[in-house]
Amino acid sequence: METRKLPQITVTDICKLADINRGTFYLHFKDPYELFEVIQQEFNQEILETLQKDQSPCTADGSLIKLLNIIQEKKSIYRIMISERGEMNFLSEVLLEVYQDYLQRMGDEPIKKNPSAMDYSFTYMVHGSMGIINQWLESNGEESALVIAEIISSLTHNTMNVNRA
Repeated sequence: METRKLPQITVTDICKLADINRGTFYLHFKDPYELFEVIQQEFNQEILETLQKDQSPCTADGSLIKLLNIIQEKKSIYRIMISERGEMNFLSEVLLEVYQDYLQRMGDEPIKKNPSAMDYSFTYMVHGSMGIINQWLESNGEESALVIAEIISSLTHNTMNVNRA
């Protein structure tokens, strides 16, 4: 996936690179898309488990910094997974968890005031965060995880403050 998009990758390509035969591949996966989906799920699970290990009360900012540190440690893999060669929804499950936790700490009041606005804001926050993370990785992740977390957090707080009004 460093050189080709997922639709251009064949089972033969994967088997040659992994030094396995096609029968072994088909024993576990039906096609390259299923393999990619399994890899995504494994990475998401790794991130969620890492974020959940810390049982202390964690702010959205803290969770976001942890998430970005995990991504930065393996940025070449995540760059491929999140890039245009991969699927843009790769981190949506993880970001949904982070933002749901954030909304729970905010309480029900903002949600009760305008539930549809909160739904749209939530969608905007998740997809906007994915866009920022994608840009960060595409630019080789030069900024620290803290800087990126502050950018995302600032935009998130601005979005949430608009909905509180």
